[in-house]
Formats: sequence, C-alpha cells, structure tokens
Amino acid sequence: MEGLPWLRIKAPGFPGIKAWMNSEPLTMERLKGKAVLVDFWTYTCINCIRSIPYLKKWHGKYSKKGLVIVGVHSPEFGFEGDVGNVERAVKELGIEYPVAADSDRETWDAFTNQYWPAKYLIDKEGYVQYVHFGEGGYTQTEERIQKLLGIEEELGKEEFEGYVFDQSPETYAGYGANDGLGSGLVCDESGCSRYVDSGEHERDTIYPEGEWVQEEDYLELTKAPGKISYRFNARQVNVVIEPLGGNVGAEVQIDGQSKQKITLESPRMYTVYQDKKYSERKLTLVFGGKVRVYAFTFG
Repeated sequence: MEGLPWLRIKAPGFPGIKAWMNSEPLTMERLKGKAVLVDFWTYTCINCIRSIPYLKKWHGKYSKKGLVIVGVHSPEFGFEGDVGNVERAVKELGIEYPVAADSDRETWDAFTNQYWPAKYLIDKEGYVQYVHFGEGGYTQTEERIQKLLGIEEELGKEEFEGYVFDQSPETYAGYGANDGLGSGLVCDESGCSRYVDSGEHERDTIYPEGEWVQEEDYLELTKAPGKISYRFNARQVNVVIEPLGGNVGAEVQIDGQSKQKITLESPRMYTVYQDKKYSERKLTLVFGGKVRVYAFTFG
C-alpha cells in the first residue's frame, strides 16, 4: 500500500482495549504527528515471537525519532485473553514498547485483520501507508519506517530463515480446525473418551493415547497419565499447552527415546525439540497431569 491519495485509509484506532502495558492508553488522535507501527501478535504464535527482536530493535533505534510501536495482542486461544497472562508474556519477552490487550479482538476487527503477525505502518496524519502479513520483509518495513520519519540510515540485517517446502504444517488439536486424529476412539458404558494409538504413525497427524476429550479448540487429558504423538519434518517443534490444576510434569521423547523432562507452569508455547537441520522424527509427549493441548507449530 503506497498511500496514494485515492487509497488513503484512515487508521481506525484502538477500540475495546482491556489494558495497556508500558504506556498510558493511546489513541490515534494522541499519536498524531508520530509514525505508528501497529503489530498484531499473540504470545503463543511462534511467527510473532520470531519477529519481536526486530520490533525491539526498531523501538530502540527510532522511538526518539518519532516512531511509536504498538503491539496489539489479539488472542487466538481463550487463555490468551487473560490480561495477567499477557502481562507475564510481555515481561518474559522483554518488550518495552506499548502493548494493548485486545482481549475481545475489537481492534483486530476494526482493522479487519486476519493474520498473526500483521504490521500496519501509519503516517503522521493517521493514514495507513504500508501493510505486511507474516514473517519476513523486515528490511522493506524498516525502509518504510525511515521514509515516514524522513531519515536515511543504515538498515539492519535481515536474518529470517525460510522453510523447506515439506516442513510440517501448523496443526490444531481441537476439532474446529483439525482434519482428524490418528488414534482409534474406544467407547464403553461410560462414554467415548479413551483413545488407543496403534503405533503406526503417518506424518503431520496427532495421535493421542489415554483419556482425552476433543473440544473445538483443544484436546484435554481428563485423566493422567496420557500421551500424544506426532511424526514431523522440521528443525523445531513447539506445542501450545495449558496445564490444569497447577504445575504438570511432562516427558519429551524423540523416536521412542527420552530426551528431557519439562514442567508445564503456565498456558503458553513450549519448544520441545530443536536441531540445526531438518529431519523426520517422531515426537511423543507423556503427561503426568491434566492438560489441554492446542496446537503444534514448526520451524
């Protein structure tokens, strides 16, 4: 979007914000005369997390030159709407620029946004001049920032790594966006809640074993212990997990071998596997307590 006169779109502002972090409440009127970069993100989104170092760098480099970055935190999963969870994530990620808790996604809707992350660069008169969805494009975005600020400086290095064509895709555990679980569901007089994993695993499919219930947004382990397996092709595996009723211990197995034990302390994204090269492996998570598993993401 080049900001041509007949395409001038006024930025809608920040309706419905539940809380502001690192700032007093902001409005577009209050920000007039500043260049504004609105970044839609959510704290369990690996693509968002990988873009945060660039935002932090731009904040440090340009905030005194007229740029205001506003991270609009619009949740994908229910627990991400909790302001306390957002505050904890902002602190853990070391974010110092303003963050708005858009818990009901009213600002998301006002921008008619559909993606995480999504960046909207707004000029000093309040008009949207540039939009970028997803990762990458950092050099181009920084060029646009400098153009709006009327400066020309050395651009930062873009270190975004692309993906191989057959990397495992983001996979949701809930039935709302899941193409089907790989395990068989056993029913008895008490109902249908026990999954049995045959051990034969196709790639990019979730295989639960034990007492699980599939809801729209997640798989919930209702009686521990239980496990979940996934055969993937990636360098990194992240799983969005919510422990229920306190801390939950989990064992991470790769190709049947125990690799680490982790403690699930809060609802967030956990990186459970990382390597320098792509490889096809089988991940199994063994849970010692009740949990909700929302999604698998890869890098």
